[in-house]
Amino acid sequence: MSYLSTVPSQRLRLANGVELCVAQQSWAERVGICLRVAAGSHDEPAAYPGLAHFLEHLLFLGSRDYDVEQGLMAYAQGCGGQVNASTQAHHTDFVCELPAERLQPALARLLDMLRRPLLDGAAQLREREVLDAEYQARSQDADSRIDHALGQALAAGHRCGDFLAGDRASLALEQAAFQQALQGYHRRHYQAGCMRLVLVGPQSLAELLDIGRSLLEELPAGEVVVRQAPPPMLPLRAPRLALQHVDAGLYLGYAVQLDEPGLAAALELLLEVLQDPAPGGLLAGLRAARLCSQLQARLLYRHAGQCLLRLDFPGAGAEQGGQLIAELQGWLRRVQVEPGWPARLADWRQARALRQFGMALLALARSLQDAETEVDDARLLKTLGALLAQLAGGAGLIELACDNQARPPWPATGLALPLAALPARELPAALLTARLAPVESLQALPEVAPPILPLARLRHYPGAADDGPAALHWFGEIAGQHSLPQLQAMLQARIADVQRACERLGITLHLAVQPGGWSLELQGAAALLPACSARLLPLLLAPPSDAAVPASAGLLLRQLLQRLPELGGAESGCGLQGLSVGLGQDEWARLDALFVAVEPLPAGQPPAAPNRELLWRKVRQPGRDAALVLLCPLADVDARSEAAWRMLGHLLQGPFYRRLRGELQLGYALFAGYRQVQGERGLLFALQSPVCDATGIFEHIRSFLDQQRQRLDELPEVEFDRCREELAQALRPPRGNVARAEQLWQLQLAGLHEEHPQRVRRALAELTPGELQVAYAQLMQSSRWRVLASGPRSNA
Repeated sequence: MSYLSTVPSQRLRLANGVELCVAQQSWAERVGICLRVAAGSHDEPAAYPGLAHFLEHLLFLGSRDYDVEQGLMAYAQGCGGQVNASTQAHHTDFVCELPAERLQPALARLLDMLRRPLLDGAAQLREREVLDAEYQARSQDADSRIDHALGQALAAGHRCGDFLAGDRASLALEQAAFQQALQGYHRRHYQAGCMRLVLVGPQSLAELLDIGRSLLEELPAGEVVVRQAPPPMLPLRAPRLALQHVDAGLYLGYAVQLDEPGLAAALELLLEVLQDPAPGGLLAGLRAARLCSQLQARLLYRHAGQCLLRLDFPGAGAEQGGQLIAELQGWLRRVQVEPGWPARLADWRQARALRQFGMALLALARSLQDAETEVDDARLLKTLGALLAQLAGGAGLIELACDNQARPPWPATGLALPLAALPARELPAALLTARLAPVESLQALPEVAPPILPLARLRHYPGAADDGPAALHWFGEIAGQHSLPQLQAMLQARIADVQRACERLGITLHLAVQPGGWSLELQGAAALLPACSARLLPLLLAPPSDAAVPASAGLLLRQLLQRLPELGGAESGCGLQGLSVGLGQDEWARLDALFVAVEPLPAGQPPAAPNRELLWRKVRQPGRDAALVLLCPLADVDARSEAAWRMLGHLLQGPFYRRLRGELQLGYALFAGYRQVQGERGLLFALQSPVCDATGIFEHIRSFLDQQRQRLDELPEVEFDRCREELAQALRPPRGNVARAEQLWQLQLAGLHEEHPQRVRRALAELTPGELQVAYAQLMQSSRWRVLASGPRSNA
């Protein structure tokens, strides 16, 4: 197995100051775009918190050469792509993924919206309401509140202590000074010298460079932006804090000031080692002492040699805080002189190459954005030693205890928290002797001696050597009366350690539960998938135990979407089933050897027809927002019906977004399109709103659908043909192993023949406007609809 060479890539800087990086994934069918502007919320005027985030939103609302209907969002949605953006402390990212042949037009739209936005006044007023709704949701999010609380410990004046989402009060659009600040921020930062573009696709490096360079060279070179050093993080103003919070627990932060080469790599290596559950390491020692069950470490901020780390300890109480901190500090002191670091570093470099091999397009594009100049092992180990010494010194250690005790508001920019400073204390003596956990083998995860499982029904499809990572899908039955969130939490807790071991070797793992069972998707190096399965399957197939408490899933709409299987058709059967694409003969043999018996996977069974009545399932969720997901199942499963419904979804998704988000200002999180839920296909509509209850959302969606009747009746022939061609391109047979496996697995769940996608493409070529109208009439039969909502349906 040799996956240890990096993905082919090339970097250059153009005369106008733009950086361009391209990378080739030969098996991909799509292209990933990540454009970073080197300015974010910490670069905005202090008088207007949220201005940078607000500008990010405004850029999508029309530019000089492309109005909203022709802009990047509409263009990407029209060809089955996706677009997103995020504003961080010192950069703003714009990402897009769409068919590879659409790269040039998409990039032209992206650059035009960044360089020449309209910044229309009416659009600003509408978008401020969207931002305010997003602010309200983020201000209630548990993770965001903990991050904000940790920032309060830093030295006064550092902007990590500010909550910079932006709301109705901070975005003073009516003031001339605000408009001047907005224009000035855009003019100063959204120019060539502040931009770095990463393109990842199947094209050759030369072709990607030509496309990027031809458009980027048109950008004028702006004035050089002289960056001021951020204010110091240290000394801490409040090292110990207590936050009133719904979930009790202990959270630690570390503020670091260390401007050394290779710091990003040293941090990544350290965070990996901290979370390693292998015997002899820190986490194993903390578990043995019953101080915590997991250790989750992440980087919240890094810029100009400053860093803020966050460490979570699920299962640890505030009363254990002193001993836990003492053990952590003792471990940091001991491993400064640990002789095993060179071996860990070599292992980390190899594992990083494996992860890069298995990355999705946008994940790889983001990774290349974050990449810094490589340093040799000696320099990196020296930086790591300095980092460990600073952490062990404890000057930047922040302790945050969360409980339900009432506390007064702590004044802070953007969001006041119920937070209080606690007095300093003496730490107890460290008792553990944990050091650096040994290196794990890269060639394969340790396998349990086969056979370990009684029976599996499998189907293997070969894959070409240049078709990228292999993919393996599993389905297993599970009994019990737990809710889906409880089952998800229980199974996720069971596999947490193995999942970490898999993911550090580049194996993408996704676990989902549904009525009657669970599904597991693995992607990555073919040689590792049998070993991963050998470790994971016994854990997933064991009888249910007491369910773990579901973790907070963040955005309300995302929580509902994760529970979509509750709206699906019949429960799947047939015991343990598996389907692979891209494994070789050796991997097939190793996989089959795990089972006492192996049978061919039978063809799937179509889901049972739903009851002929509107199903409304209420899912109680915390928070002030409401959210609703509406599934409209496909009336017939034949290819001609599916072609018409796919066309219908293609035509509705753009108008749905513009009407409910742009015109009605109902919410900022929404979705519309063709989806498969378990084995059932149909159209899915989803919305989270701070201004409507669940019934109101439902009525707005139904009203929107009613209003589409006339538009579909009057649809111009040229638009009909254009949409049909775009769909035909999206339905081309997939090339890569991962995409092919996903298609075959969904066909298996839906009980459809492998030739079904080709039949749909042929039906699409023959589709008539009359068939589209029939599909619309079927869609509007609300007796077939199914709703998952955060509230009940009112009698009105």
